[in-house]
Amino acid sequence: MKQALISGCALALLSVEAQAQDQGTAAPQPAAAPQPTTPPAAEQPAATVIPAPANTRKISGKVLDALTNDGLPLTRVIIKGTTKGVETELDGSFTLDVPKGPVTLLFSSQDHKDREVTVGANRNEVTVSLDATFVEEMVVVGRASEVARKNLANSVASVNSEELNRAPASTVDQALQGKVAGANIQSNSGAPGGGMQLKLRGVSTINGTTAPLYVIDGIIVSDVAIASGVYQVTESVRGSNPSPTQDNQVNRIADLNPNDIESIEVLKGASAAAIYGSKASNGVVIITTKRGKAGAGPRVDVTQRLGMYSLSNTLGARRFSSAEEAREAFGPKGEQFYTPTFYDHERQLAGRRDLSYETLASVSGSAGDTRYFASAMVKDDKGIIANTGYQKQSFRLNLGQKIGSDIEVNTSANLVHSLGSRGLTNNDNANVTYLMVLAGTPSFVDLTSASDGLYPSNPFLSNGSNPLQTAALVTNDEDVWRLMGSADAVWNAYKSESQNFRVLANVGVDRFQQKNSLLFPPDLAFQQVLERPGVSLYGTSDVLNLNTGVNVVHNYKPVGGGLSATTSAGFQFEQRSMDSVYVNSRGLTGGQPNVSSGTQVGVLQNRQLVRDRGLYLQEEMLLLDEKLTLVGAVRGEQSSNNGDPNKFFFYPKVATAYRLTPFHPAINEFKIRAAYGETGNQPLYGYKFIGLATNSNIEGQGGFVTTGVVGSKDIRPERQREIELGVDTLLFNGNAVVELTVYQRTISDLLLQRALAPSTGYTTELFNGGEMRNRGVEAMLQVTPVRQDNGFEWTSTATFTLNRSKITDMPVPDFIVGGFGTSLGSFRIEEGASATQIVGNAGLDENGECCVVKKIGDTEPDFRVGFSNTLKYGDFGLSFLLDWQQGSDIINLTRYLYDAASNSPDYLTGGKARQELIKTHAAAYLEDATFLKLREVTFTYTLPQSAVSSIPGVKSARLSISGRNLLTFTNYSGLDPEVSNFGNQAIARNIDVAPFPPSRSFWTSLDVGF
Repeated sequence: MKQALISGCALALLSVEAQAQDQGTAAPQPAAAPQPTTPPAAEQPAATVIPAPANTRKISGKVLDALTNDGLPLTRVIIKGTTKGVETELDGSFTLDVPKGPVTLLFSSQDHKDREVTVGANRNEVTVSLDATFVEEMVVVGRASEVARKNLANSVASVNSEELNRAPASTVDQALQGKVAGANIQSNSGAPGGGMQLKLRGVSTINGTTAPLYVIDGIIVSDVAIASGVYQVTESVRGSNPSPTQDNQVNRIADLNPNDIESIEVLKGASAAAIYGSKASNGVVIITTKRGKAGAGPRVDVTQRLGMYSLSNTLGARRFSSAEEAREAFGPKGEQFYTPTFYDHERQLAGRRDLSYETLASVSGSAGDTRYFASAMVKDDKGIIANTGYQKQSFRLNLGQKIGSDIEVNTSANLVHSLGSRGLTNNDNANVTYLMVLAGTPSFVDLTSASDGLYPSNPFLSNGSNPLQTAALVTNDEDVWRLMGSADAVWNAYKSESQNFRVLANVGVDRFQQKNSLLFPPDLAFQQVLERPGVSLYGTSDVLNLNTGVNVVHNYKPVGGGLSATTSAGFQFEQRSMDSVYVNSRGLTGGQPNVSSGTQVGVLQNRQLVRDRGLYLQEEMLLLDEKLTLVGAVRGEQSSNNGDPNKFFFYPKVATAYRLTPFHPAINEFKIRAAYGETGNQPLYGYKFIGLATNSNIEGQGGFVTTGVVGSKDIRPERQREIELGVDTLLFNGNAVVELTVYQRTISDLLLQRALAPSTGYTTELFNGGEMRNRGVEAMLQVTPVRQDNGFEWTSTATFTLNRSKITDMPVPDFIVGGFGTSLGSFRIEEGASATQIVGNAGLDENGECCVVKKIGDTEPDFRVGFSNTLKYGDFGLSFLLDWQQGSDIINLTRYLYDAASNSPDYLTGGKARQELIKTHAAAYLEDATFLKLREVTFTYTLPQSAVSSIPGVKSARLSISGRNLLTFTNYSGLDPEVSNFGNQAIARNIDVAPFPPSRSFWTSLDVGF
C-alpha cells in the first residue's frame, strides 16, 4: 500500500511537472529528494535583506499528526493553482510567501490524507492537522507479526498516546475508562493510587484468575493485587468471607507511567488472544512504549501539572432536632450528649484539598543508527483524607541500535518507585474503619481534636473509635520498588525482492518488592480497650517474572502478485514467583513501631513458583489482491500449575476477512470477518496439592493435619472457545469509521469445588467441571462531522458494549460465591442462571415462614457507552469523555449500616421502612447502579508560533486545564456506583461497605517542547 501511495505521489509530481513545462515555470522537486537551495559557501554573496514584494505576505504555521499531535516533517505545502510551495521542517513548521488576500493551501504527506485549507486575508498563522491513512494502521496479531488494520480478521481495540493522556490519570487502567468497546473498567474505591478492575467481554471464570494478561514491550508483567494485611486489625475475614481481599488492594499495573505509552492494543476475543494460550482467557492488553524516531533530531518535552483532589460526594447524616429524638435513636447517651450543633463528620474527615503536582520530562530522537527515548516523572497526589495520598517516581530509557544493515537491537528499562497511603476503609468487624464508625455516630457529637491536639473518645462506640483520630494517627503505607527491563534483537537473515526471513529473540524481567507498613499506636481509642494495645504490621512481597523467547518469521510477497504470506513460529519460556511474608506484632512496648517491640508476634509466609513453556505456529495469508485474509495458528503449552506439568494443552485459532469492492460512493472500505479461537485459564497455584494446616501440633510437635481441602492430580486449565463475527467499514473519505462485532464464548472445565464425604478425611475437593456461556455485542463509531477550511474540526467517537452470561452446566449443587448471606444479598452459581446474579430473601414462603430465596438482581450492566469528543479551532482545543453505564445492581450495605444505627439522613421517611423490609426482603438494600459520568474534560491553548519563537530554544508551548470525574449523574444513594468491597473479583462485585470516598480532580498543565 505504501508503494501505491508513493507511486501516486510520483504520478502527481509528473503531472505538476508537465503542467509547469506548459506554463514555462520550474516544477517542484519530489519530497523524497529536495534540491539544495543554498549555494556553496565560496559562492555565497554578501548578506542582503530582500523585501517581500508589495503584493505578497508571509504565512507561517505548523503541520501536526492528528493522532499524536507531533509535528510532521517533509510535508509539502503548495499554493493551490500554482507550483509554488515549501516543505515543513523537522518539527512540522513552515513559512511561505503567498499573494495578498485569501489563499488556499494544499497539504500532502506520505501516509497521511491530503488536505486543503483556506487562509483568510487577515490570517498570517495556521496550524493544520493531517489524519493518518486509516487502512495503513498496523495491528499486532501474533507474538512476532502484525497486519494492516484494513486486513484484520479480529476485533482489536487500539488506543493511542493522545487519546490515553488527554486528561491526567493516576493509572493506565483509569486512563482507559470509557475508551474501549467490550471493556468494563471500574474502580473498587476512591482511594488514591489505583485499585481498578478491567473485565473484557464479561465474566470468564468463577474461581480462576480474573485479570487480563498485560504485555509491555514484549514483557509479560505482573498485575497481581497483594493484600496489605490490614484485615488482621479490621477482622474483616471473620465470618462468611475468610479471604483477605477486603484490604482495598492495588493491582500493580498502576505502576506504569501512562505518559510513556505510545499505543495500547486490547485483544478481547479468544481468536485474537489464542497465541498467548492459558493466560489469555481474560484478554490480552499489549502496551508499546515510546521510541525515538529515525532521522529525527533531539526533542525535549517538559510538562508541569498542578492540581488538587476534592470530595465529590457525601452520604449525609441524620439531623436531630431535639434531645428526645436523640434519645429515641441512641438511648440515654443520645440525650446526654445532644447539642443543636450539626457536625459534618464526612467533610471533616475527607475535606482536604491539598496541592498535588506532576512533573514530566522526556527526550527523544536519533543519532546515527541509534534511536533513544528517555523519560522521568515525579508526582505527588494528595488524598482527601489525612495521611492518604499517592507518590510515584518513574524513570525510563528505551534504546534502539542498528548493527550493520541486517541486525537491530532494542532495549528498554523502567525503574518505578511508588508510595501509596491507603487509609482505613471497607468492611470490618472491629468497628474501626472510617465509615463503619460514622454510621453509628450521631451528627451532634464533636470529634475534632482539642487545643492540645488530643482527640476525644467516641461515646457511642464501646471501643471509643474516633475516625478523625484514626485518620490522623494510623499509618497504612504501601511502598513499591519495581524494575521492568527487556531486550530484543531482530536479524534479517535473508531478503530478496519477493521474500524475507527474520529471526527474533527477546528476554524480559519484571521484578518488584512491595512493602506494607501499618501502625496502630496504643493511644488510639480503639486500641486502649484491648488487652495488648498497639499493633504494628509489616508485610513484604518479592515478585519476579522472567520470560524469554525465540521467533522466526518468513514473509513472501511475489512481485506483481496479489497475495502475500507470513509464516511465524516460536518458543517461549516464562517463570513467575512470589514470596510474601507478614509479621503481626501486638502490645507495642512504649508505643515503639518496630515489629520486634511487641509482646505477641506472629508470622505468616506464602511462596509460589510457576514455570510455563510454550511453542506456536502461525500462518497469515492475503489473497485476491489483498482482499481476502486467512489466519491460522496453534499454540502448545505446559505449566507447572497443571496436575501433569509435562502434558501439552493446545490452543488453536482460525480467522478470515474479506474486503468487498465498495458498492456505494460513500463507502471507501467494507469488510466482513469471522474468527474462532481457544484460550485457557490456568489453575491457581496449589490447586493440585493437599493443604496442610499450619496451626496444628501434637504435644508441641508439628502435626500433619490437613486443611480439609484436597487438590487434584488431574487439574487442568479452564477452556474457552469463542466465535466472533464482525463488519468494519470506512465511509465518506475516512470521515466515518464503523466497527460492529457479535460474539459467543463458551468456558468449559471450570475450576470448581465439591463437598466430600467425611469418611474420606477431607471436606472439599478441587476439580474441573461445568460450563458457562457469554454472548455480546460491541460497536464503535468514529465520525468527523465538521472539518472546515477555517481550521475548525470536530471528531467524535462512541463505543457500545453489551454482554450476557449464563451457567449452562453445573455438576455440583448450586453454591454461593460471595456476599454476606441471603438476608442481605449473595451471589449464587446456578445452572440456567446468569453467572452474575444476586439472590436473596424475597418474602415469606407459602407457610408464612422466612424466606423464599430467589434472584433479586444482577451486577452485569444492561449496556455501557463511551462518548468522546475532540474539537479544535486554530490554537484552541476542547475534549471531553462521557461514560454511561445502564443497569447493574449494587448491594448497598453502607446504607444498611446507617439505617441500622437510626442515623441515615432519611431515616424517618425511608430508613425505618427499609429496616422493616429487610427482615424478609434483601432487595431493601439493592439499588440501581446506572450512572453517567463526565470522566474527562480538557481545554487547551497552543501558544502562537510568533510568541514561542521569541523564547530561545523553545519550539512549542501549550496551556491546558483538565478535570477528571467532575460530574456524576446517578440515582444511587451511596457514595459512588463504582465500588467493590472485595476488590478484583470475578463474581462478587458491586458490594458497598464503607468504601474510601470518591473524589474529583482539577489540573492546570504547561507543556513545553524544546
